[in-house]
Amino acid sequence: MNGMGARVAGTVVALLGWLASIVLYLAFYAGNLAFWQSLAVFIASGAIVLAIIAVARISWTLKWH
Repeated sequence: MNGMGARVAGTVVALLGWLASIVLYLAFYAGNLAFWQSLAVFIASGAIVLAIIAVARISWTLKWH
C-alpha cells in the first residue's frame, strides 16, 4: 500500500474502532452515568482519537516534506 492509502486506511480503522468502542461503552458500561458524564466520555475519547490521527499524519508529512 502506498503512503496515502495507508494513511486513509489507518484513519478509517481508527475511526471505526472508536465508534465501535463508544457504542459498546454506552450499551454496557454507561448505565449508572448521567447524560453529561456520558457526553464527556464521548467528547474526550473523540479528542484522543483525533489527536492520535493528527500526530500520525503530521509526523508522516514532516518526514516526507
